[in-house]
Amino acid sequence: MTGSARPVSPRPAPGTAAALDGFATAAHMVQACRPVEPVYCLYPALLHAAGQRFVSGFGGHVLYAVKANPQPEVLRALYAAGIRHFDTASLTEIALIDGLFPDARCYFMAPAKLTGAAEAAFTRHGVRDFVADHASELDRLLRFADADTRIHIRMKAFDPRSVYELSSKFGATPEECRGLLKRVADAGLRPGLAFNVGSLCRHPDAYGAAIATAAQLAADAGVSIASLDVGGGFPTAYPGLSPEPLDSFFTAIATAAATAPLPPDCVLLCEPGRALVAEGQSIVVQVILIKDDLVFLNDGIYGSLKEMQISNESVVYPAAVIRIDGAPPSSAATRSWAISGPTCDSLDILPMRLDLPVDLREGDWIEFGLAGAYSNAMITAFNGFHPDRWVRIDDDLPPGLRSRSTPPR
Repeated sequence: MTGSARPVSPRPAPGTAAALDGFATAAHMVQACRPVEPVYCLYPALLHAAGQRFVSGFGGHVLYAVKANPQPEVLRALYAAGIRHFDTASLTEIALIDGLFPDARCYFMAPAKLTGAAEAAFTRHGVRDFVADHASELDRLLRFADADTRIHIRMKAFDPRSVYELSSKFGATPEECRGLLKRVADAGLRPGLAFNVGSLCRHPDAYGAAIATAAQLAADAGVSIASLDVGGGFPTAYPGLSPEPLDSFFTAIATAAATAPLPPDCVLLCEPGRALVAEGQSIVVQVILIKDDLVFLNDGIYGSLKEMQISNESVVYPAAVIRIDGAPPSSAATRSWAISGPTCDSLDILPMRLDLPVDLREGDWIEFGLAGAYSNAMITAFNGFHPDRWVRIDDDLPPGLRSRSTPPR
């Protein structure tokens, strides 16, 4: 080696945010790339801050719900923030986490699993945490469970102020729960309890009420539970949707757990998805056609905008227009626009109208913020449209968060 030789920096590992093309802002990305297909913009500092907030604020194990966003760069950002437990619902998700993080712990928390999937998770991946809400599912788990296996019985729980209701599909009645808990205990295992008060829960007292119910249910059954999984549902503030602050949820859960008749060694679990990833990702789309007041985008409800269709207008992504010539809209005035996706399907239209500049024009780009949860996770390949480009944004905040003075570091 000559004296002038310089050391070569190692290449960033694939699947990490550092390995993505990085830009100061989404506008810089548009200026440099002029993309004609949707682009997912990752904000790693926001993901890291959200992960640390849960790890430090929740008094138990934080299980990231992989279904919300399974992108490897997102998973690695949360892992770097201290997340070591993962809520998984399929062998595919378990294998993904096992391959990325051998030291992480997967929890197979789907109440209805594919035939043989639970046993395969047990034997191939060492999974020892499962959930059941019906006798048939419990029968299948007890056939292979060992003394290290925890089986959580999921009880019905729902707060009507939550956006998404889950208890009509999942959860056992109190009488059923008592019987299932006793069966787990009689099999020589220590059972757990689980519930979900509904996705996008807006009020922390919903968790307190469910914790009290769960604790009393276990006491009435005469069973000592090893863990209590309070589920997901932790909210994100979208335009027009203002839940209580996240810290108030942590406080309500801790207070309810401390006052409930829970065993002293009972471990609390939670399964946040949206609250960990929504803020840390945006989507940049392009206006491809304008017909009167109908705006066609290169993404829609068969792609990244699905949740804006199914959430009864509760999830709305805040938007900002980007133009490559740097020219802002001619005025601050906006108007109401109907929004269509690119597919040849008349259903591919958002149920709500969006306020965008009055002089919106074909070729403009729009960055949608707060789009890290249930966007890329639910895309289809319908009509041949399947967004898959990712970049990293280092020095900005996405729409919906730009009132903050600076991005977290």
